[in-house]
Amino acid sequence: MANLSRKSGQLLLLISATALLLASCTESIAPTYDGTPVRVVETSSVNDLEEAFYRHRYDIDQLHLGVPPLIFESLPAEMAKIRPATRRKNLFVQTLLPMVLLANKEIALERKSLLELSDRIAHNQTLQPDQLHLLTTLQHRYAVTGDPVAPETLAELRRRIDQVPPELALAQAANESAWGTSRFSRLGNNLFGEWTFTPGTGIIPEGRPEGATYEVRRFDTLYDSIRSYLRNLNTHAAYADFRQLRAEARQRGETPDGLNLAEGLLKYSTRREAYVLALQNLIRQNNLQRFSRASLRQG
Repeated sequence: MANLSRKSGQLLLLISATALLLASCTESIAPTYDGTPVRVVETSSVNDLEEAFYRHRYDIDQLHLGVPPLIFESLPAEMAKIRPATRRKNLFVQTLLPMVLLANKEIALERKSLLELSDRIAHNQTLQPDQLHLLTTLQHRYAVTGDPVAPETLAELRRRIDQVPPELALAQAANESAWGTSRFSRLGNNLFGEWTFTPGTGIIPEGRPEGATYEVRRFDTLYDSIRSYLRNLNTHAAYADFRQLRAEARQRGETPDGLNLAEGLLKYSTRREAYVLALQNLIRQNNLQRFSRASLRQG
């Protein structure tokens, strides 16, 4: 918001934040975040981005202070020009981490609601109409069919309504967007290479086979891309193995680990085993596991 007065900048921030929360309510039954206010930040340059980090006292080497709940509309256009590469990678991770945590927080609140409802059902307590509505809303959102109170339905919902380890989300975003320098991340805020089959709604890839109709999706903001990616992993049939590995970790009382869960993403890419190995190497080589315990700032 470099060219706006302070007063008009605050007004735009309020309007953007309101629009974000309204959009969230249409997709999720839970509030996005219950801590300090979410800030929507528009950046047009790397300097804007770094100033935003400074203004919000946000340093990825001081995660013990908490991560501020920031939404960045897009990445700076000059990402590919940032040198050295380690600086570009750090800026990329620092930009995405708050949004990954925010989107995961939505899911965590939904999971909490699900577990509370499951507990009531397990104790033979009748659900009130609003509770049943809540359950069927979750069922629809996560594409699970069947009797909403049946054990198999609830078990499938528990497999689907769960978070994605931050280190894995960051590794996939880095891989799919070339650390925020790809054409699709620049033009469409698409961090994860997601497709659309509705003509005219996305970006046509260069070299698309003749007769193919798919396009690469456009997103209004980076946050929209992240939320769509999480929903994709949590609902698409191709990632059932990923969800099963995560559920098994939960059953053992463990926090799901990105290195292990990457094994369930063979079908994310035609590269299959090579793709999984690439993700695991990204996590290790860039020490992304240090973000596994990052949390949003509470005050």
